[in-house]
Amino acid sequence: MDATDQFLATYSDKSFLWEKTLEEDFEAFLDTGVDPREQKHVKINEDGEEEEDETFKWMSEKILDGVKTKQPSLDSFHEKITMLTGIKHEINEMKSSIDIGWLRVNSTPLIKELQNTIVLWIDTYINFLLDNTVKQIKNIENFINEVTSGITTLPKEAKTKQDKDLLMKVMGHLRDVKMIKDRTLD
Repeated sequence: MDATDQFLATYSDKSFLWEKTLEEDFEAFLDTGVDPREQKHVKINEDGEEEEDETFKWMSEKILDGVKTKQPSLDSFHEKITMLTGIKHEINEMKSSIDIGWLRVNSTPLIKELQNTIVLWIDTYINFLLDNTVKQIKNIENFINEVTSGITTLPKEAKTKQDKDLLMKVMGHLRDVKMIKDRTLD
């Protein structure tokens, strides 16, 4: 293998870094996943028959608001990030100059640009996971705060309409907690 072939072989396996756009590749990666919001969620009723489980829709509106749910598994993210990190290490190990016959090619600018590009790719995958998780956590915190404030005042008796309304609100919050618990702890 001559120096030219070696040079081309060194850089050709990283060609996706400049042949594809990060945004398009990342969206295509996310589209390989399954969106639980688009799936049918069923449960078995008391008669042993399947029926649509409305609790998922309700829970997803509360907890998954603003969260991108169509995505591949965490294992797929791990594989992709591991692959990109491996390429980053390969780029870091590249020689800064290569002699092709009588010509010396200084590849330092190319290597620096590849390093910047691969870091951007890795950060996109990692930051997506982080941002999506933080959104879910914030939604859960908001739900907890809503329930906590909703059950702070309990009626002593349910004789007046105001006390009955307050009791219904508290019972609604308890139902919401049960629905979330049932959907998340299955």
